[in-house]
Amino acid sequence: MVPGIGSGSNANNAMSQAMSANNSFVSQNTFLTLLITQLKNQDPMNPQDSSQFVAQLASFSSLEQMTQLNKSINTVLESSVTNLIGKTVTVADPNNMSGFSSGVVAGITYYKDGPAVSVNGHDFALAAIQSVGK
Repeated sequence: MVPGIGSGSNANNAMSQAMSANNSFVSQNTFLTLLITQLKNQDPMNPQDSSQFVAQLASFSSLEQMTQLNKSINTVLESSVTNLIGKTVTVADPNNMSGFSSGVVAGITYYKDGPAVSVNGHDFALAAIQSVGK
């Protein structure tokens, strides 16, 4: 339980909703939900320590900055990947006996996980690229 939150049903309900949204990563909405619930349900006779509140706001600020940085990096990555079209690349290929395949990048496919290059009729994640030639 988060310090300063009472054991009322609203607090437990908000926490369970926030935690079920995404167990592996605390999103901005989760953080704000927990913070608002914490403020609503704190004991007026024993308010939350202001240093903890400031630390939580700093954490939220860091989360926001990391989110913006991630968006910026993805934008740069997606715009620069098109420069690979027409270039010869070597990619890690588990289906090939040598473990690698070489070929000319015919196109780019954008998946939910990120862009992939199309080499020899197969799509490979950018992380599979081992080298880039002319």
